[in-house]
Amino acid sequence: MPTGIKFGDAVNKGLTLRMNQTPVKREWPRIFEHIRNGYLRPSEIVTHRIPLEHIAEGYHMFSNKLDGCVKTLVVPGAA
Repeated sequence: MPTGIKFGDAVNKGLTLRMNQTPVKREWPRIFEHIRNGYLRPSEIVTHRIPLEHIAEGYHMFSNKLDGCVKTLVVPGAA
């Protein structure tokens, strides 16, 4: 179970789950503006860079939060 949430247990406990997806395409211009102006610094949250050739290992590390992994960049041809 990738999320670690057993929905049956949540329903049985009467929990309310709220979810949403970010409209990333619509927000790109604003995000880039914040980066240009220094309000956002992607380098502060990127903890790992993984070559595309090692994507399986990178996914495993990210999924299991190994080695302090927070945000991983997949870099094509970096090997």
